[in-house]
Amino acid sequence: MSTIEQDIPLKSIELKSDYVEVEGAILLELLEGVSSHSGKDKTMPTINAVHIESEGGLFKAKATDRYRLIEGTLLSVDGRLEPSLISLEDIKRTITLCKAHKDNRVQLSRIGNALTVSSLGDAITFTLLGGTYPPTEELLAKSEGDPVAIEGVAFNPALMADYAKIAGKGAAIKVYFTGVGKPMRVRITGDKITWRALLMPMRYVD
Repeated sequence: MSTIEQDIPLKSIELKSDYVEVEGAILLELLEGVSSHSGKDKTMPTINAVHIESEGGLFKAKATDRYRLIEGTLLSVDGRLEPSLISLEDIKRTITLCKAHKDNRVQLSRIGNALTVSSLGDAITFTLLGGTYPPTEELLAKSEGDPVAIEGVAFNPALMADYAKIAGKGAAIKVYFTGVGKPMRVRITGDKITWRALLMPMRYVD
């Protein structure tokens, strides 16, 4: 099977202070959807994670397990946040906090390599991962071209279950083919989140 994997050199994190505020319910939906695509192998910490950042009023989160890639973007209420890599374990802790504060705003504040997530007095602080995330933007940009006609493509059908959860009950998703052996672009329509997703094809022998 083809993969979305890059060599990941370690990189130090500069001491900076960043802050962003997001609606709790939408942040919960975003992190639950994106984290479903994180790698589960803890020996590969940079993809056993979720990458987040916020700039210009847009909060983005993305994840990949090498076989698929997803990015979600929503409007932030206030602030900015430098690119930050959060372990899947700490993302799960963040999701738990968001579930308790779906009707409130959630603040994310970063100082150096420490990120604090808080809402109405509840707070968790954890250490960010010190790696460089794979350069996924180029893959996503290339997939935005016109779809092409192909005779057939093979993919892992089990992975479609996550797309169904993200799209919501009864909602459809649309798959665009970009070429033989190339990632398929998966279109998921959200009310408040803009999704971009890729799924790598599998080898198949008739």
